[in-house]
Amino acid sequence: MHTEITAPTYVFSSIFVLYSQAAQKATFEELRRLTEDVVELTKKCAADGQSDPACNKPLSTALLDELCHEQAFAEKHGFTECCAKADPERNECVLSKKNATSTHFNTLEKQSAEEKCKAYQDDRHQLLGDFFYEFSTSLPFILPSTLLHAGYKYDNVLKTCCQEADKDACFQEKVYVHSHHCMCSQHNVECAWMLFSHLFCFVSRKVAQLSHKFPKAEFAVISELAEDTVHAHQECCKGDTLECLLDRGHVAEFICTHQDAVSSKVKSCCEKDILDREDCIANTEPDDKPESLSESIKDEFVTNKDVCQHYSHNKTLHLAKFLHEYGRRHQELSYRLILIVTKKYEHSLEECCQHEPAAECLEKGGEESNKLIAEAQEVIKYHCDFQEKKGDYVFQNELLVRFTKKAPQLIFEEVYEFTKNFVELSSKCCKLGEAKGLPCAENYGSIVLEAICQKREDHHLNKQICKCCTDSYASLWDCLTKLGADPEFVPAPYAPELCTYHTDLCSANEKEVGIKKQKLLYNLIKYRPTITKEQVAAVTVDFTSLVTQCCAAENQEECFATEGPKLVEKTQTAWGDN
Repeated sequence: MHTEITAPTYVFSSIFVLYSQAAQKATFEELRRLTEDVVELTKKCAADGQSDPACNKPLSTALLDELCHEQAFAEKHGFTECCAKADPERNECVLSKKNATSTHFNTLEKQSAEEKCKAYQDDRHQLLGDFFYEFSTSLPFILPSTLLHAGYKYDNVLKTCCQEADKDACFQEKVYVHSHHCMCSQHNVECAWMLFSHLFCFVSRKVAQLSHKFPKAEFAVISELAEDTVHAHQECCKGDTLECLLDRGHVAEFICTHQDAVSSKVKSCCEKDILDREDCIANTEPDDKPESLSESIKDEFVTNKDVCQHYSHNKTLHLAKFLHEYGRRHQELSYRLILIVTKKYEHSLEECCQHEPAAECLEKGGEESNKLIAEAQEVIKYHCDFQEKKGDYVFQNELLVRFTKKAPQLIFEEVYEFTKNFVELSSKCCKLGEAKGLPCAENYGSIVLEAICQKREDHHLNKQICKCCTDSYASLWDCLTKLGADPEFVPAPYAPELCTYHTDLCSANEKEVGIKKQKLLYNLIKYRPTITKEQVAAVTVDFTSLVTQCCAAENQEECFATEGPKLVEKTQTAWGDN
């Protein structure tokens, strides 16, 4: 699919982002000049489509032509060799120059609130241009629309917070961008699964997601959407952000022009412009199941006398149809459970079709799947009840202990962020009730777990985590959540500074104090990963008493300096470490 240069949706910012991602070391002015030339061409073509031969070229070709037109620019930024090639080799060559680890600048993140607001007041357009420039050159594989949306949010936050008396507090509350990671997490997750999974597995995951979201859509429609969506991911993951953008636009256009066959929930999304439309559709609630949809698929996939014949004739097609029909009927389940049920159905077919009749045997396989589903529901219920009873802080501490034991190689800030995400996710999902709570928790929780998998190379995470992360998507949740402590981790010798307490524990800022206590808990688990729940509880009681005593003391620092080592010695004695 090609979009010609006259396309009205590709305005200055979009083209600027695309050029910034391609020529990451170019200056702002160099990229601005390239962008202005293309924008002028779009205006010319919009006025008269025959005014320039370039008007009939695909947008990607026109952008590359402009990039290669200035020989000095191409030579300076290493594109001379690429520009000598013909398309599509020229495009592939330019894409190969992208550097995912580039961190061109981060001046915006370092600026104080006052500095940001002064720059915004002096020249809003320049500041937003700097935002797009810095993040586009640092994130060459991220979809331009994602960067544009981040820029629009940044603009709104500046507009609001620069009017506030306490600008810093406002910025912290709204948090427009934590870091590069917040924008590329989901992108990296999708690309990692595409890299480690067989393509069929990735397509199956998309079929599960789409069937769950669009239950009225028939198999042919879901199958086409899944293949087109996967193709868009492939373009994104190889860095062709323009083709990715166009392909995603094509998928959104298909959905919007076939609403009757796809979903009744996307109407408002389809009224938005193309850049907003895609994200809107992705975030819509699952459509209601059609009333005409039968409750069970047993007649077609279990008791049907020809089921084994259908399976042997085309295994892939038969399983894909089962996945679609099961997924559209079970919106109360997560994607991974739908995939697991499909996998178990496949195993049952392999076993049961060796015998006649197969139906009784296949029904037993269905009973096993029901047990797994009940177990998953019980786990979610346990966590929701625990959080409601104990509160967010204690719930996060519980998760922090578990994750530190599983992945002691992660630094505290990462464990804190992961567990905080789980707590926020749980707060949201547990309010939805049983019908929506489980898919909410597992679908979004899997994204957090996948983000942990992204850290395994940076931190050389242990073998058991690596195995979970390179196995199938369907098994990731069970594999990671059921892991115990890393059996090969050797804790560092006790260092007194890890358990040295100061008056900052008496601060009036409860949030800061809470985080400091959690870091101490993290250090404790790293020092003794085999610690039991009872031992954690005992240390927590003693530590709380210490903080209460010393914060009430006339000389707080002296109290901590005297009583702190006593607590450490008492704990080590109780554990037999002395």
